[in-house]
Amino acid sequence: MHETLEEVQMTSRKPINGDLKVYFSLFSLLFVVLSGKVSVYLAALTIFSTLSIYAADRHYLRLMKVPTYFLIPSAIIIAFFIPGSSISTPLPISPTREGVELAFFTLMRSYASLSVLFFMILTTSIPEVFAALKRLRLPAFVVEMSLLVYRAIQVLMDELDRLDRSASSRLGYASKRAFLRTSSLLAYSLFMKSLERSEKMNMAMESRCYSGEMPVRSEENSGYALCLTISLALIALWLGVGA
Repeated sequence: MHETLEEVQMTSRKPINGDLKVYFSLFSLLFVVLSGKVSVYLAALTIFSTLSIYAADRHYLRLMKVPTYFLIPSAIIIAFFIPGSSISTPLPISPTREGVELAFFTLMRSYASLSVLFFMILTTSIPEVFAALKRLRLPAFVVEMSLLVYRAIQVLMDELDRLDRSASSRLGYASKRAFLRTSSLLAYSLFMKSLERSEKMNMAMESRCYSGEMPVRSEENSGYALCLTISLALIALWLGVGA
C-alpha cells in the first residue's frame, strides 16, 4: 500500500523530538553548507543517513534517488568541462584533474546537505516546522498563511488523485488525443472542485471555532545528548586539519 510523506512523518522513529529537531536540523544544514570541508561533508552524510534510515528505513533511499538523477550527470559534466590538466583515458574526451576534484567536492556537499534536509523531512511535518519557527518570533501571519496554503494543497492533491483515477478507469488516457482532452477536462474540473472543497474546508474550520490560529502538534524536546554529540563531532572536524 502506498504511503504518503505525511504518514511516514507521523510513523517514523524519532531519535530527536520536539522543536529541537527543527532547530538542530537547520543549524546542521547551515553549518554543513558553510563549512567548506570534505571531511565535514562525509561525516554529516554518514551520520544523518544513519539517522534517516533508522527513522524511516527505505523511504530515505527513495528520496535520495530523485536528486541522484540530477547530481550524477551534473558531476560528470563538471569533471569533463572544467579547464585544467587532463587525465589520460581511452575515451575521446578526457576529464581534468581540477574538474574531478570540483565534481567530487560538489557531490559531497550536495549529498551531505540533502541528508540533513531529508532527516528533517522524514521526521517532521510541515505544521511542526512552522510551529517551531513561530517560537523563534516568525510573524504569526506568515505562519498561518503557510499552514492554510499547505492544507489547501493537500485538498487539491486529494481531489486531483480522485479525478485522475476516475479518468483512468474510463480509458481517458488511451490515446494522445484522449490524453489532451482528458487533461483539459481535469484542469477545469479541478478548478471548480477546488473552489467547492475550499468552501467546505472553511465551513469545517469555522464550525470548529477557528479563530485565526491553526492548532499544531507539540511534543516535549528530547535528544539533547545526541544533538550535542553530533554538533561537537562536526565542529571538531571543521576545526581540525582536513580537506
